[in-house]
Amino acid sequence: MENPILFYEPEAPYGYLSNFARFPINDGAVTWKTVEHFYQAQKFNNPNIVAQIHHARTPADAYALGKQYDEQVRTDWHQRKEAVMRDALQMKFTQNHAIGHWLVATRPHTLTEHSFKDDYWGDGGDGHGKNRLGHLLMNLRQELSITPPYNLIHFIESANLPTDWGIFNMHGFEDPDTGVEHVALTFGHWKEEESVLIRLHSECLTGDALFSKRCDCGSQLRRAFQNIAQAGTGAILYLRQEGRGIGLLNKIRAYHLQDQGADTVEANEALGFAADLRQYDFCRGILHYLNINKVKLMTNNPRKVKALREVGINVVERVAIQEGQNVFNERYLSVKATKLGHMLDVISPV
Repeated sequence: MENPILFYEPEAPYGYLSNFARFPINDGAVTWKTVEHFYQAQKFNNPNIVAQIHHARTPADAYALGKQYDEQVRTDWHQRKEAVMRDALQMKFTQNHAIGHWLVATRPHTLTEHSFKDDYWGDGGDGHGKNRLGHLLMNLRQELSITPPYNLIHFIESANLPTDWGIFNMHGFEDPDTGVEHVALTFGHWKEEESVLIRLHSECLTGDALFSKRCDCGSQLRRAFQNIAQAGTGAILYLRQEGRGIGLLNKIRAYHLQDQGADTVEANEALGFAADLRQYDFCRGILHYLNINKVKLMTNNPRKVKALREVGINVVERVAIQEGQNVFNERYLSVKATKLGHMLDVISPV
């Protein structure tokens, strides 16, 4: 293992690993404010004590109540406590999606509760404690790392991104199978049951950054930012799948063939590629991290809707996003409509 990650205070770096961190859990019957609330309550058979702990204002208060009633702890507690803690951690890191991905992202570091007060759950402050909490977290981390959707994408880090349309949050991810990096840009906040406006935008250097008029990509990206800002919430998944999956240099080769008369599909096929090589299965992991369960997808491409549904993404609505038609891309858009099935309203003849 690499250098250990030390955690203890919930406000400190990696504080989300602490049992005092403010992430609720639900055991199927009751919602508990924190793991500490749940753990302390399981020590007792007395329903009055359990109720007091459940209503404790803070995890520190729940811990204090557990100590206050120490003489009434159930007789089998010593045998049960590790199983209770394991169940609590499982609920915490699977019911609060983002921190489950954060936990996986701590690999390969050792996780150590650096506690001077506890040499059973922590390291005792001198490194000689049992660190049972750290070991349970690392075991759970290993389980999640091979379990969908946590294994589909690896979260890296988040940061603010000021734009012309407001301040978005930028979240970085890496595909564990390919090493390809992807980004999600989020705006506003939503509840788990909400349908969220999103765009899956495949990287187009020429259109997005170099202002090319050979395609409509840059115009669609700008419209997606605008639509999300106007809606107040939403997300753009910026996917590094240049040229419908063939890559930048092959895209330039395809452009050369188009200059000689081929259309966008014929050019890809002449280079030995399918018309569209993009994959979307890993997007389920990104949306899971973002706590998005239902999407309103900005796209003109019904095949994309079908592909997302096939990998388990609940697309409840397709939102048209037709932008950027000009004299240079009329044939390109016409081919997208006639050969790739895009639903475009105003297309000039080939």
